[in-house]
Amino acid sequence: MAELNDLPDMRRLITELGTQMGEALNVPVTRPPAKGATHQGVVVLGMGGSGIGGSVLADMLRATCLVPFQAVSDQTLPGWVGKGCLVVASSYSGNTEETLAALDEAEARGCTLAAVTSGGTLGSRAEQGGWPVVTMPGGNPPRSQFGRSFLGLCALMHAHGIVSDEAWSALQDGVASLDGASAETRGEALAQAVEGKKIYLYGDTPMRSLLTRWRQQLNENSKLLANVEVFPEMNHNELVGWESGDEGCVAVIVRTPDDHPRTQLRMDITAKVFQDQGADVIEVEPDGDTPWARLLDAVWVGDWMSLVLAERAEVDPVDIRFIDHLKNTLSGQS
Repeated sequence: MAELNDLPDMRRLITELGTQMGEALNVPVTRPPAKGATHQGVVVLGMGGSGIGGSVLADMLRATCLVPFQAVSDQTLPGWVGKGCLVVASSYSGNTEETLAALDEAEARGCTLAAVTSGGTLGSRAEQGGWPVVTMPGGNPPRSQFGRSFLGLCALMHAHGIVSDEAWSALQDGVASLDGASAETRGEALAQAVEGKKIYLYGDTPMRSLLTRWRQQLNENSKLLANVEVFPEMNHNELVGWESGDEGCVAVIVRTPDDHPRTQLRMDITAKVFQDQGADVIEVEPDGDTPWARLLDAVWVGDWMSLVLAERAEVDPVDIRFIDHLKNTLSGQS
């Protein structure tokens, strides 16, 4: 059994996220693809903290990518994926059951393969297959390595021509502009604002994966449940559910200059509905001059929110005993 001092320190890991991102920008793509290669579509396989980077990148590229780009967080490869498509497996441990199962299918269909991992079975398969790979250091909770997994994925997609030179430059500038002290302060304030409430996270459609990252961190670090929905879709269903909303609820709305003008208006009107039901409304505006910079800043703020809530509730932000129980139980069954 590991000694207490050997266990990961989530506060340190979150404090060092900016440094982690800076280091990740300089990690090379091993066996990079030949220049000029084209792909009919792109799929990123991954679960949990290893998979959220694919979802985030899919949202960031949704308006500009000229081929289908989809994140897959289960064992099933979409039917349209086949020869001519790029499939990237992202697994921090390299042993994620669902990711490896979908990877088997991708290999059987003759897809072009690549990986982001710290090793394990995935690392071995990438080495044996000669695939492009970005390798991360292991030994930490996957969710704490977002900087390495996401920017490693972006580097891989840049090498394949999916992430443009302009976007890659914006990512570099975004990392350089991060203000760790500010992110911590804003994360602490957000934690205080939502503590003890039922948490509802909202943003424009391209923010869904960012909000999902916040939810995942609240789930794993803070041991809390949280709801995620996006505009304008929530105005066609979830808004009606707010008839049962009350002072025990808090709505956190992430707002950016990139939000659709009609969505900005919808947010204004909807926030008033929440308030009329007695709920608190917190509006969060990430820092940064570009969508990429605002994304990275928002990730850090959300990480701090989840950590502060964990510490105030005196729960261990590293412990994931329910997930461990599930994995151990599954391992004994075929």
